[in-house]
Amino acid sequence: MEDRVQAYILMDVEIGKTDDVVSGLREIQEATKIAVTTGGVDIVVLLETGSLEELYEITVQKIHKIPGIRDTQTAVIEKMMST
Repeated sequence: MEDRVQAYILMDVEIGKTDDVVSGLREIQEATKIAVTTGGVDIVVLLETGSLEELYEITVQKIHKIPGIRDTQTAVIEKMMST
């Protein structure tokens, strides 16, 4: 089985831009889940890539270029467990 790199990207979004940001994120094939949240961050995205290099490229070349995103934090998943 192929190892995949998974990461949560947490985003701070400009007021009134949430729908636009979600639309931009839907264009990214590696974004497998998109959640609009309350609290400290506005949007959380689960990315699944083939390598850390690919994760970097998607984050810098695609996500960071979506208008309306003020800030991101990336949390690479080290281990995923079922409940």
